[in-house]
Amino acid sequence: MKFSVSSSALLSLLATTGKVISNKNQLPILDYFLFELRDGRLKVTASDLETTLIGSIEVDNIEQEGVIAAPARLMLDSLKEFPEMPLTIEVNDSTWEIKICWNSGVSSIPGVSGMSYPALPALAEDKKEIEFDVDTLVAGINKTIFATADDELRPVMNGVFINIQPEATTFVGTDAHKLVRYTAEAQSEVAASFILPKKPANLLKSVLLKEDDAIKVS
Repeated sequence: MKFSVSSSALLSLLATTGKVISNKNQLPILDYFLFELRDGRLKVTASDLETTLIGSIEVDNIEQEGVIAAPARLMLDSLKEFPEMPLTIEVNDSTWEIKICWNSGVSSIPGVSGMSYPALPALAEDKKEIEFDVDTLVAGINKTIFATADDELRPVMNGVFINIQPEATTFVGTDAHKLVRYTAEAQSEVAASFILPKKPANLLKSVLLKEDDAIKVS
């Protein structure tokens, strides 16, 4: 694997996806980012098994595509030391060594094979796909998430209930002591309901602030 990328663009991508990584992962491989280089883009995956975040950026000067798991903390700490500049990332496919190269130097980080990284579960063939206005989703989360619980015995309360109907979308948060409901006049051709757990809800709040386009929920 070998490609060139802006230091700030790569850091931004890793900082965003890295928010999902837990300090107490069940599997050692989850302390790593999964890098997949294909078709002119670098796809980065981070997961804690319950929540998975995937992002991608365009990269240049691709000489070889590939897949590798890169240690999250080391990658983030290394990239924070660089000002905005072009970097070349090169991976040794035999030793999994990751070299970060710039005009005046080289940094080496030990990677591992990405083959053992958990695959993202596939959705059912009869899945529903709903288009959401970003502002509506962020507002619904903001107005209800504070009322959700942190109760291991009642996990159904540890998230925001979202009920999508053709005429409106309702967001509900409760911990059994207080209940907050927010209704938005967001029309949808598809009716559906689900619980968005607290951790991904908080992640979406921060990630979606940078987005202007509508998003799709499956």
